[in-house]
Amino acid sequence: MALNSKAILELHNVRKSFFGVDILKNINLTINEGEVHCLVGENGAGKSTLCKIIAGIYSRDSGEITYKNTYYLPKTVKEAQTLGIGFIHQELMLVPQLTVLENIFLGSEKKRAGMLMDWHDMREKTQKIINELELDIHPDDLISNLSVAQQQMVEIAKAILGQYKVIIFDEPTSSISRKNTQTLFKIIRQLKEKNVAMIYISHRLEEFEYIADKVTVLRDGEITGTIPYQETSTEEIVKLMVGRDIDFSKYQRENRFHEEKLRVENISNKKLKQISFQLNKGEILGFAGLVGAGRTELLRAIYGADGATGDIFIDNKKVDIFSPEDAVKNKIGFITEDRKSQGLILGLSIRENITLPILKRFWKKIYLDKKSERQLVEKNREQLKIVSRDQEQETKTLSGGNQQKVIIARWLESGVNILFFDEPTRGIDIGAKSEIYDLMRKFVEQDGSIIMVSSDLPELITMSDRVIVMRNGEKIEEITKRDEINEENLMHLMIGV
Repeated sequence: MALNSKAILELHNVRKSFFGVDILKNINLTINEGEVHCLVGENGAGKSTLCKIIAGIYSRDSGEITYKNTYYLPKTVKEAQTLGIGFIHQELMLVPQLTVLENIFLGSEKKRAGMLMDWHDMREKTQKIINELELDIHPDDLISNLSVAQQQMVEIAKAILGQYKVIIFDEPTSSISRKNTQTLFKIIRQLKEKNVAMIYISHRLEEFEYIADKVTVLRDGEITGTIPYQETSTEEIVKLMVGRDIDFSKYQRENRFHEEKLRVENISNKKLKQISFQLNKGEILGFAGLVGAGRTELLRAIYGADGATGDIFIDNKKVDIFSPEDAVKNKIGFITEDRKSQGLILGLSIRENITLPILKRFWKKIYLDKKSERQLVEKNREQLKIVSRDQEQETKTLSGGNQQKVIIARWLESGVNILFFDEPTRGIDIGAKSEIYDLMRKFVEQDGSIIMVSSDLPELITMSDRVIVMRNGEKIEEITKRDEINEENLMHLMIGV
């Protein structure tokens, strides 16, 4: 942060409520030029709502905001952008049917002589930012053909090209590789040198070491502290977030699991090369690898979502799994990386999402036993600590952690004994993360078995009993000793050095 930097954005007593529930309560916050101001808090703390007010998506109920010492009340996102405030959403806001170039300049197309599209200029600028971000994509690539990680980097490229004075980053690294993350941090440092102010939301507190100037913590819609990053610690930030200490080391245990539950032999397709391994009863088997290593593709192949050759055995019996329906019949559940498009039906309630696959359980010849259905859902709300108004609340209004719990509840009630988790806590706050870990541990302690794909190395190290490392569609190494499951070993194997 520049010395003697001045305030560019100031919030005074900002309040916001939805349906009579206070989401933000008297928020007072100052953002300085050339500053990276990190915003943290559990899901539901009010971080995204606050940023959406600044970005012109929501209006505030009361309070005042000044931008460049001028009263600030944007009516639309476009108005906020025109004034110099950009927002990189956690949820992708790209148009799949358009190209990278078209998405980057959508709404701000460059024109020659005020009339014709200046495609040459736009192409040059797009290629330049692609090179700066070290992306392996082309300006003419369709967004629909890109991976989630590549799409997130396009969102970042779009914001950087906007030449904003304030940029809001909402979980920008949740779906990108470590290499992309380091490139993003380099760009953020360059933007700081240009006096750009940045608000940075992340649950990955370890990232702050590389970019943070200040940290503001929100809890239940209120600011519990604003601290210069160099004067605080991760432990203090966590305590301000959740009001208690959280010890993740309690989840670690020695691998003593030898009774085979699942075995796969020579799983192969266009992206996978002769993958073989076994999963034991009561075990969490972690899969490490860079983006594109083939981990998700492996889960999809075993689950029957993608075609593959090879053999699958459950309880030492060969089974045929050609579709997800076959997998479910064999008591395998899959909690996908993209819970909003592949896991939940967002327009349905908590109750409907949990019981949809098991509705026949509640049919009593000519009527649906709604009382029993509601009792089952209520039991899950209580046991899984799903925070909601009631079981009829639409899942699209829940926090990421609570959405994940709804999916877990659905699978548990379906009677599965093998669960695939693909990025189980992506975009989930540290308190909800602890609760998800509790649920995973409880599942395996009751003789369930879990395969977990995660790009969060501390998560893999904390939760895995064994770790298999993949690279370029191949199984590279299997780590079975607890003291060898560490970041240095994993990174060397993942990168291949």
